[in-house]
Amino acid sequence: MGYAAPISRERPPMATRSKRRPQPVHQMSSAEFDARFPIGDEDACKTYLKARRWPDGAVCPRCGNPNVYDLKTRKWHWQCEQCAPDGYRFSILVGTIFENTNKPLRDWFKVTHLMLTSKKGISARQLWRYMGFGSLKTAWFMAHRIRTALIEPETKLGGIVEVDETYIGGKSINKHGGKTGIHGGTRGKTPIGRRSLRS
Repeated sequence: MGYAAPISRERPPMATRSKRRPQPVHQMSSAEFDARFPIGDEDACKTYLKARRWPDGAVCPRCGNPNVYDLKTRKWHWQCEQCAPDGYRFSILVGTIFENTNKPLRDWFKVTHLMLTSKKGISARQLWRYMGFGSLKTAWFMAHRIRTALIEPETKLGGIVEVDETYIGGKSINKHGGKTGIHGGTRGKTPIGRRSLRS
């Protein structure tokens, strides 16, 4: 048998670790949120969205053309002459989760803020009561769109991967609904597996 070198358990240097981890973002309080996005001020929300989405200026969502011009008749709308012969008109909301909804952008921001700052999460029913929406379906729809947007793309695990398994369930004799007489082992139990990338 040959000699196997021991596996190094040292953590990678700080420089490589910081590239993988996103930088922490300051969590706004409710008062800070209301100060930054006052009630009824949609322009503050749209200015924030534009700065986050297009920091170097508006870009056509279809073709990526940066040479678009503002529509004077409609605020927060642009036109791209490269996409269509008559020009393709688009707004700040095109291609986002806020597109094709009747709710103000501030309501979307507030629901997102509530969902991200709630320590144990927040249900659609709680959002409905808190925001005063006319329908529970509205709160559910908004929460569903936000949760879908927050899902990270699935990637293959690489590096050091930890795998663990367990079985859930008890002895069959202890279960309700009759005694089968099967004792011990994994019979009648549900296997649960978990894998995670060690950081």
